[in-house]
Amino acid sequence: MKRLVLALSLFALATPAFAAGTTIVNHSGKPIDELFASEPGKKAWGENLMKGMKEGALEDGMTAEVAAVKDGTYDLQLSAPDEGVLCVIANVDIKGGKAELTPDMGKACQ
Repeated sequence: MKRLVLALSLFALATPAFAAGTTIVNHSGKPIDELFASEPGKKAWGENLMKGMKEGALEDGMTAEVAAVKDGTYDLQLSAPDEGVLCVIANVDIKGGKAELTPDMGKACQ
């Protein structure tokens, strides 16, 4: 019993080190240097999900792990100031810790 308690305690301490972020696959045709999420239609943008990442980490055609966002549907605000990009992709589904931004989403980005 003591071994089980010790093993569970060690697992609980180690778990945060394995916390995964959200994987974004960018095929939007837009470069992304900053990424913000909000409930659909709310425009209540949280913190930059790419905080601490190097500029160019999520160019078109690239995949990157950003800060964790729980599965659900979100509006995503994309920003790449040097390229003049600031737009919103509405109703993006994050499932299994992953979202794919498609070319059609990029065209609709306003």
